[in-house]
Amino acid sequence: MVRQASWLCMVLASVSLGAPPVKKKGPPPPPAPVTEPTPKMREALGPTVLGGLVNATKVQAFRVTDAGGLRPDPAKAIASDFVRGAAGLELDAPALEALRSVLYDEHSYRLGQDVAGCRFVPHLSFQFRAGLDTLEALVSFSCNQVLFVLGKPGGRWVPQGTFDVKPARKQLLALARQALPQDRDIQQLK
Repeated sequence: MVRQASWLCMVLASVSLGAPPVKKKGPPPPPAPVTEPTPKMREALGPTVLGGLVNATKVQAFRVTDAGGLRPDPAKAIASDFVRGAAGLELDAPALEALRSVLYDEHSYRLGQDVAGCRFVPHLSFQFRAGLDTLEALVSFSCNQVLFVLGKPGGRWVPQGTFDVKPARKQLLALARQALPQDRDIQQLK
């Protein structure tokens, strides 16, 4: 009996020593960036917004405030309600890829969510410039919404849609902090 027990111990020891080590599972890798708008987002955003996002040659962040019912300076106005404030950094290639990935991904949005229940007051705008047109992606972190507005020559502004971006809040906030490093209010947003 002792002999069988010692034999069993030797067999178990040899099996366990020859077995490959057990790998610890870490967090899953981050998903690959979305480089093209998903079909659902092509339909939701429409060709005008997608054209502005895709064709932009310069993308820069700006601090934005509510005009407070006053007529804003036309040089700083976005639509008739918002004023472009301090300029942030121009987005470099990796930051632009990250921003487009968020805006192209249908998982960044709650498309069925009603956006009318919150008073939209933007914190910043990502300005996409392509030729004479300007697409402003105004972001409100208090409402978790993005409002796309197309700027035309002569100071005309055409709203293109407001979307709930609560699922992408964390990514948009990180991009906002990166693009406006000197803005204390943006840096302190939670």
